[in-house]
Amino acid sequence: MKKGQQSELTGEITRIDEEDGRVTVDLGPLVTVDIDKVRLLGKYRPPKRKKPLRDMVD
Repeated sequence: MKKGQQSELTGEITRIDEEDGRVTVDLGPLVTVDIDKVRLLGKYRPPKRKKPLRDMVD
């Protein structure tokens, strides 16, 4: 691999900073890149709960 060469890395986006135009991607270590360098490959689906939240009654 050479400097400037493109490569495809897969990870989950953990943070979006729209003000600076950057995203943080979890590739093992967290990596922050320009938002125009990231391509969304799959539709985002929030995690599903297996159990309902317990009532917080004291």
